[in-house]
Amino acid sequence: MNSKKGKFYTAGKFAEKAGVTLRTIRYYDKKDLLKPTEYSESGYRLYSNQDFAVLQKILTLKFMGFSLEEIKVVMKEESDKADFKHSLNIQRHAIERKMEHMSHILEAINETEQMLDSEDTLDWDKFILIIKAINLEKISAEQFKNAANLKDRINLHEKYSTNKQGWHRWMFERIPILKGAKILELGCGDGSFWLRNKDRLPEQCEITLTDISEGMIEDARNNLADLDKNFTFKVMDAQNITFGDSEFDIIIANHMIYYVQNREKVFSEVDRVLKSNGVFYAGTNGKKHMEELFNMVENFREKVTFSYIRKNHKFKLEDGKTQLEEWFYPVQLYCYKDSLKVTEVEPLMDYVLSAPGNLNEILNEKDFKELEELFRNIIENEGYMYITKDSGVLEAKKR
Repeated sequence: MNSKKGKFYTAGKFAEKAGVTLRTIRYYDKKDLLKPTEYSESGYRLYSNQDFAVLQKILTLKFMGFSLEEIKVVMKEESDKADFKHSLNIQRHAIERKMEHMSHILEAINETEQMLDSEDTLDWDKFILIIKAINLEKISAEQFKNAANLKDRINLHEKYSTNKQGWHRWMFERIPILKGAKILELGCGDGSFWLRNKDRLPEQCEITLTDISEGMIEDARNNLADLDKNFTFKVMDAQNITFGDSEFDIIIANHMIYYVQNREKVFSEVDRVLKSNGVFYAGTNGKKHMEELFNMVENFREKVTFSYIRKNHKFKLEDGKTQLEEWFYPVQLYCYKDSLKVTEVEPLMDYVLSAPGNLNEILNEKDFKELEELFRNIIENEGYMYITKDSGVLEAKKR
């Protein structure tokens, strides 16, 4: 599309040309980082060639670990030319850092190859070194486990839940915490569980928050910085808990077990680091959780799926108790009664775009506008969109 002001791209074409998802463009628009240059008469977002430089800077600073708020400040402070030059300079350093990391992987591969040629006995530590190096790069690049997506999903529940107590405060009341207890949280996310209960945190407790995502840990540390409590933060995989045997009185895993590839390894590790009278609390969802929303979006277009959440959900309210009883006893299920009555379209779109699925691969800008209109019609006709919530917590005591 061309005009007197130059060439313009729809959001979908702009995203395709830049090699990013449409969700990314929409999200940066929402955060006032990358606003459209213009809007078409039909209301479509239009972006110019100059917007590629803006997007490059956002992605570069994000890669370097800047928060979106920090990126916004940096972008406001610099002029266009200096801005672009600074972005290129940062990108150069980022690439140099990645090249250094890849050289470590290459070095490990070369050493292993030499070992295979010259030694009769295999040194398996060499293979482990390669795996660790590659996994470190994979984890660093993994964008799914970031706080922005998590916040979009949490915000929908906090704003439109019919149960005004809230999930985090309800779950906290299921966990009797004694003075001086040692507590470990697996998959802590951005620390919301503790932030929502800041007015009743236990005295003299040692609370260790862990997550496989370094970005999540950084957000949790920032969110809890003003609380006068003994928090420790650690990047850690729940499948490989780096603590000694019998260290913790309480271990919490809030809506994260179903993301783990090897649940048995997690249960084994939890059992190992729990004290003899320790308790493991695992929050999860049931089959009916968010079913109205997921069904509607999956039926909206062929091949759209939330299979990562639905079909691949291997730790549900319906089967979680049986799985835990292989390692712990007794196991008690507590169900949380709640639902959603959503009265706005944008939070629904934010939720489905942040949830694991293939929307960004299947839907284009026109589809997203039609989906928004579908949500809008339901809300206008019914007053709200009703969505079932099916959540609970499993209390598992060490045998």
